[in-house]
Amino acid sequence: MRAGCHPVKLFPAEPLGGLRTLRALAAPFPQARFIPTGGIDASRLAAYLADLAVLAVGGSWMATVAHLEQGDYEEIRRLTTEAVERSTP
Repeated sequence: MRAGCHPVKLFPAEPLGGLRTLRALAAPFPQARFIPTGGIDASRLAAYLADLAVLAVGGSWMATVAHLEQGDYEEIRRLTTEAVERSTP
C-alpha cells in the first residue's frame, strides 16, 4: 500500500474464504481494490462484482484445460463473452 499498489490480486480467493475473506481484508484497507481469482466460477461472478472493493474478477472456467486441449475456441469465446456481458452494468 505504501508503494502505491492499490489493486491487489487475491488468490486463491474461494479456498481462502471467498467474499468473506475479501471483505475482511478490505475493511482496514479501504483504498485497496481486489482482483480475486481461484475457484471462482460463473455462478459466483455477480456476487464478487457487486462488492465495491472488487476491481475485476478472473476465472479459469472461461478457458479450461479441456477447452484448450480440444481447441474449443468457440466455447472459450462464448464463455468469455457471457462473462463480459454479465459484468457490464
